Amino acid sequence: MPLPGTPRFPDDVPTLTEGDVTLRAHREQDAPDVVVQCTDPVSVRWTTVPHPYDLEMGQGWIREVVPGGWQAGTEHAFAIESTHPDGARRFSGTVSVRDAGPGRGEIAFGAHPDIRGRGVMTTAVDLLLRYAFDTLGLRVVVWYANVGNVGSRRVAWKSGFTFGGTMHAWLDHRGESTDAWVATRHRDDPVGPQGPWDGGSVPTV
Repeated sequence: MPLPGTPRFPDDVPTLTEGDVTLRAHREQDAPDVVVQCTDPVSVRWTTVPHPYDLEMGQGWIREVVPGGWQAGTEHAFAIESTHPDGARRFSGTVSVRDAGPGRGEIAFGAHPDIRGRGVMTTAVDLLLRYAFDTLGLRVVVWYANVGNVGSRRVAWKSGFTFGGTMHAWLDHRGESTDAWVATRHRDDPVGPQGPWDGGSVPTV
């Protein structure tokens, strides 16, 4: 069963804010910063963003892919907006929840390189989880990442996910099967880390 669809994009996409971080609908003017994010070596290494990536691709993603996900109910993607080190507020990444079956969603997120390490993504994920549980009515959200993506894992840990282990050859990374870390966050779980930081050491299942 798809996530509840939004009939009009961007008019019906909610704006969610906590402190300096805002989740909102993507805009055309975000495209240059989308390209910066998608061509950053960290993003290329750990995500499945197409490589190489150019401005036309970023514009097409904003104009077609993101609205299509909302309207079909397959993915609710928000642009993250925050203050960059230069003092300007602008696009800082994307966080989304994808349909993973009745009552279930899969979270995905990627940060603009200028705002990494500032707590922006953890706040954005917390906002998205509240939306997923309170507005979409999801019971559980799952997180996957390629083994070794410690930055993503740290965000998931800070946001209260419980880690389940390592899944062998689970993710498709540009045609290659890679091992995946997996964790879940249930609607009734307490907020915040569910245990001490383990640095990414978990058993294989």
